[in-house]
Amino acid sequence: MPYTVHWTTPSGASSEAHPLGLRAAERAMTFANLGAANVYVETSDGRVFRAPAEMSELVRQAEDADSCGHA
Repeated sequence: MPYTVHWTTPSGASSEAHPLGLRAAERAMTFANLGAANVYVETSDGRVFRAPAEMSELVRQAEDADSCGHA
């Protein structure tokens, strides 16, 4: 399942795509720890997981989806 990480910095909003939820969660946490605002991961089916609060839930759901070949 594709995942898109979104974040906002003083220079504006940005995003990047990742095929695996674990990697998307890692990147979201990196941006949140660097001080970016409005950091979240959106799944291809429209679910939104906010960083850092909802990253553990994203990882749990992504493990199932990614391991089943939905990546």
